[in-house]
Amino acid sequence: MLDIAVDREDLAEAIAEAGGARYRLTPLGKACTYPVFRGEAVDMPPVFVKVGTADEWRRTERLLADVGSCGLFPKLLPGSRVEYRGHAIFVMEWKATEIVYPEDMTERQADSFADACVKLSGVLQGARDFAPVAGSPLAPECMHEDLVRYVRRHPVAGRLLKGLLSVPVAERTFGTRQLAVVHGDFHAKNFGFSGDEFASVFDFDKLTQGLPCGDLTDALVERYSCLGLSASARRRLGAVARRIVARVPWPREEFVVSCNVARLRFAVRRVRKHPDSAWVAMDVLRRDRKISEFLTVLGRPFPQQ
Repeated sequence: MLDIAVDREDLAEAIAEAGGARYRLTPLGKACTYPVFRGEAVDMPPVFVKVGTADEWRRTERLLADVGSCGLFPKLLPGSRVEYRGHAIFVMEWKATEIVYPEDMTERQADSFADACVKLSGVLQGARDFAPVAGSPLAPECMHEDLVRYVRRHPVAGRLLKGLLSVPVAERTFGTRQLAVVHGDFHAKNFGFSGDEFASVFDFDKLTQGLPCGDLTDALVERYSCLGLSASARRRLGAVARRIVARVPWPREEFVVSCNVARLRFAVRRVRKHPDSAWVAMDVLRRDRKISEFLTVLGRPFPQQ
């Protein structure tokens, strides 16, 4: 979490002094890395207000300038170019959208989602400023090595991760495949629908490189990894995933790689947070078994643990 105490009244004053309206701010997203608010003012459209670092502000400004007006991204509004206690303020238009989880998508929503993922992949290629994968902690090779180190520290618990560690190199690394700019944090709370139509994408803090299908894979795998989904919800999720994957142009082989990279990312996120806990391996295994269902949708056998 960003180490900054935000006073809503102070923040509203800072926005007003920068030329924006005097907004009434309502906190949103308590689990977000940066403080975020919805802002409302008389005779003004509602806005989304986010406090972040100056670097993140410049990065977002460049991204929105680069991708142009594709209809998927909110616009930065006046009042953005201001600092608040040494941090930057983002003021964007508020797009009234609805969170729809993949298992709850109608057929029309699923089709719109698939088309939007293809469009998003295309427009993101106009972004100049993103974190390269090579050498990054989230590079597939780095994540795999972290997992290997964890297993060396906890060899007994590591047996639970045998299936994940035995994935062939060609199916868990990008190799010579053509990489693309991807959103990097694409899940149901970071995009929204307006009725049956996919309407908007939010949060651009984790742009990185990956395969073109990476964002779509992440959105589906994130739901498959949820332990609390009912059996009926999982059946619906499988049907939606099959419809979406059949509609997009990317090869199944790239989906397999992206899925295995997502599996590594989840596992490494857990073991990096609790490197001295042997019990983490059980949590990773439980979720990894759920993710296996996406590989089944793709028609690929899942390595037995």
